[in-house]
Amino acid sequence: MKLGKIIGCAALGALVLSAIPYKFTKDEETGAREIRSLLWAWRKTPARAGETKDHYAFAIPPSGLDAADVTKTAAPAEETVDLTPADGPAGEASDEAPDPAE
Repeated sequence: MKLGKIIGCAALGALVLSAIPYKFTKDEETGAREIRSLLWAWRKTPARAGETKDHYAFAIPPSGLDAADVTKTAAPAEETVDLTPADGPAGEASDEAPDPAE
């Protein structure tokens, strides 16, 4: 029974330690504040122009806050490239390669 008590205390200690915040950040540009721990995350974003209330976000697990902030991580859309063969001078497709001697 002593081993079960030791394992239980170790698990409770790990739970308590993972709930303690380890990261406090403040974005000077926007004024947003964020607190993170291993189990949860909290973010406060000040109201933008025309809005009256601040925005609060709480996520379990903390990676949920990253998914909500799409504007910072969004990559620009890639352009598609047309891979069809180019037309010849008369508007017909050319099967022959041009002769470099000419």
